[in-house]
Amino acid sequence: MEASEKHNTNLKHRKHIRQRLHTASKKAMEHKGVRYIISGGTATGVDVVSFFIMFNYILNKENLHLGHMQVGAHIASLCVSFTLGLITNFLITKYFVFNESNIRGREQFVRYILVAAITFVGNYFMMKLLVDVFVIWPTLARLIAVGTIAILSYRLHKVFTFKVKLPQ
Repeated sequence: MEASEKHNTNLKHRKHIRQRLHTASKKAMEHKGVRYIISGGTATGVDVVSFFIMFNYILNKENLHLGHMQVGAHIASLCVSFTLGLITNFLITKYFVFNESNIRGREQFVRYILVAAITFVGNYFMMKLLVDVFVIWPTLARLIAVGTIAILSYRLHKVFTFKVKLPQ
């Protein structure tokens, strides 16, 4: 086989692979679960990176003193990172995952905050347990907590926050 024939065969093979990947990715994006994973992954990235920066560089791993109260650096960092992740996740989830919901945006946001409060409490107790009891590195503990709570979060958003109301 000549070099030019091999080259043409390789080009055809690459084109075929690109077409198959494009079709597969297009099909995958039709599924809410895949879009939710992308949305959650993006928000988790924002959350974990902001947690890492807050914990290691802004608070320098030192507890935060608020008057007579002291808040652990990992808990203060959790509050900031959770808020940033929450805003990111709401916007992406609303417009990218559950975009067929006919509930008003304001009501969706209120519902989202209620679900977020539930998941925050879960995250808080998991962080306290993993960091303070099991002495796990705080950023790793944050990843474990996020992954565990994500399943609960998806179900609550699907059936409560972004559900589709049937016409009466």
